[in-house]
Amino acid sequence: MVPVSRVIVLGAGIAGHTAASFLRRWLGRQHSVTVVSPNGTYNWIPSNIWVGVGLMKPAQVTFPLAP
Repeated sequence: MVPVSRVIVLGAGIAGHTAASFLRRWLGRQHSVTVVSPNGTYNWIPSNIWVGVGLMKPAQVTFPLAP
């Protein structure tokens, strides 16, 4: 099936993931939503404070982005 429309979200941070999630829900599966990021990983920025004070390791707040 050919997508009815194609949406590209630039940036895979908190805002990009939120935008893509809402677009997917609002548009439905017949549309294509693609997230583009210059990085291969996603960093959960709100948890970086715990890395800074030594309660978490960077690997615990960084996740690989799926293709």
